[in-house]
Amino acid sequence: MKCLHCKKNFLAKDKKYLPFCSSRCKSLDLSDWLSETNKISDSLNPDQDKF
Repeated sequence: MKCLHCKKNFLAKDKKYLPFCSSRCKSLDLSDWLSETNKISDSLNPDQDKF
């Protein structure tokens, strides 16, 4: 399996941190979301935004 954060291959024997290889990668990914380094892109269909 490949870690979503560091892209390192690892064995998924410890399911505690999946889909990450370690607690560190899991925390770094969360940090990226909280600092808005990662974000969900705008909708692809502009008609969905009309209220």
